[in-house]
Amino acid sequence: MTARDEHPAGYDEIGYWRAAVKTTTSLLQIFSFAAFFDAAASTLAALLNADGAALIIHDGPDRLRYRLFYGVEQINHEAIGKYSFSARDGTAGHVLTTGKYLFTPDYPNSENAMPEFVDAGLRSNLVLPLPGPAGFVGAIAISWIYRNAAPLTETSLAIAEMFAALVGSAVYREELQNQLEELSLTDPLTGLPNRRMLMMRLIEAQKRAVRNQTLLVLAVLDLDGFKAINDRLGHAAGDRKLLQCAGAIRTAIRDIDMLARFGGDEFVIILEDLRSPQEVRAILERVVRAVDQQVNDNVGPYKVTASLGAAIYPIDCKEPDILLKNADEAMYLAKRKGGNQVHIAEPEA
Repeated sequence: MTARDEHPAGYDEIGYWRAAVKTTTSLLQIFSFAAFFDAAASTLAALLNADGAALIIHDGPDRLRYRLFYGVEQINHEAIGKYSFSARDGTAGHVLTTGKYLFTPDYPNSENAMPEFVDAGLRSNLVLPLPGPAGFVGAIAISWIYRNAAPLTETSLAIAEMFAALVGSAVYREELQNQLEELSLTDPLTGLPNRRMLMMRLIEAQKRAVRNQTLLVLAVLDLDGFKAINDRLGHAAGDRKLLQCAGAIRTAIRDIDMLARFGGDEFVIILEDLRSPQEVRAILERVVRAVDQQVNDNVGPYKVTASLGAAIYPIDCKEPDILLKNADEAMYLAKRKGGNQVHIAEPEA
């Protein structure tokens, strides 16, 4: 067997490892996950003389899905990426179940073959699990299209496993980054967007209101009587009440609207695509009624209602921070009038 037969990329034993190590050094300098995967997959495919690779990740506890592809244009990437499959199916399911790589030189006649991949010309594949700190985070599948792969050598397999470990680390880092980003944008108790996320959304909502010539409402809601529950029944009872209030408000607004929590007993709502002040008032009063009717069971003498203030854009044509300030002042007017009601800010002359 010649050196080229042993190593599909045409390197001798030392050159093969040098090429792999040189590539890993440059890969570690790529911080975009999509760019990292594309570079890692293209290099690995070249080293194995393959046609491409795919990244398979978990889609819930019992499902898998294809997320990214390199090469293998014969496979419809967009169509394949739209659906998930059982975590026990296919070569990826086998690998993640057993925790061991699977090389399938004759894919069409294997027990794990999927018809759509056979139809696309897949003849051989090598699937490796992607290790993470608490189990496998997915799998990488290297593919040969319309031709069979050469036999694997110990060196080529070791290099493939090294690349799988790198990709697994990158997947795990991206998951951590996404979790941290989500935590920075959500309220830990209710899971609702926090102030930072709401202000980001408000800027985009204002642009849509101008473009679509519709009304946008920013509403601030503060709970009446909540302090008594916290002081006399305890913070656990207060937290349960906040969760009830969040649920009640959510039932009164539409799917296109946004509910956020600013902390304490203050919630903020963005209502979009409204046509008249009458429609605005109808939705806001529905929110106040929902809180009154849905959160006051089993509280004895401790009743909770909502004081709600709102500013309407572009009638109140202000920057996001000023719009929020006007809505907040309108909320305090509703509270001073006895609470359990709506007050809409009047635009300045």
